[in-house]
Amino acid sequence: MNKLDSLRTYLRGAIPALHADPQQLKVFVESGRMVGRSGGSLSFEYRFTLRLVLLDFAGSLDLLAVPLMAWLNLYQPDLLQNKESAAKGVRFEAEPLANDKMDVVVELDLTEMVVVNEDKDGNGRTRLTATHKGEVLHPLPYAQGDYTLYLGDKIGAEWHLTQGIQ
Repeated sequence: MNKLDSLRTYLRGAIPALHADPQQLKVFVESGRMVGRSGGSLSFEYRFTLRLVLLDFAGSLDLLAVPLMAWLNLYQPDLLQNKESAAKGVRFEAEPLANDKMDVVVELDLTEMVVVNEDKDGNGRTRLTATHKGEVLHPLPYAQGDYTLYLGDKIGAEWHLTQGIQ
């Protein structure tokens, strides 16, 4: 699943604490489903809840929320564009700890389409190729570029977004 790796890499690069200590971020897939379509294709869609666990997170929750919303705007825009899914699609819990730190759990309802094509190889055998299809990209203000999040007059986080999951 490309979105799992994309989001983990992106958050580790965007949030200074995760860049310094990547082990603070744990990523899990829960409630996963593979939804196929009957018919002439083996194409299907992964539907899953991605669970992000940030351990000993210090500072404002905005340091996580703003870059996360920017990523979702590009890689899962339907989650934010529909009023009902936007109200339910991103959930979090936070447990305050000593020393102004907290453990944060964020759950995201994500999808990832897999297109399966069939053809013949050089020996006449059937060959199946699975390709993870990206989201339909819309020109959004946060679709790509370099960003800096300020908390007051201090830089809290910085990140770069490119179109397309690598």
